[in-house]
Amino acid sequence: MYYVTISKNRNGKLEIEYTEIHPECSKENQEVVYYEAYKSQKEAVHRQDSLKLYGNAWAQLKRRIKGSLR
Repeated sequence: MYYVTISKNRNGKLEIEYTEIHPECSKENQEVVYYEAYKSQKEAVHRQDSLKLYGNAWAQLKRRIKGSLR
């Protein structure tokens, strides 16, 4: 499986990343607030790129998960 994760670092900054490691096994200094799982690496990378490059996609996701971002 491939994952696109949204995590908060120690400073509260949100980070978007693609990984092959399940989010529950992620870095200790980051809080995973959201993740999506994909079977295809190509789809996961495409989703990560969409979130990073297109502000509308990122804004829509943030609206959907705003309760988790607090």
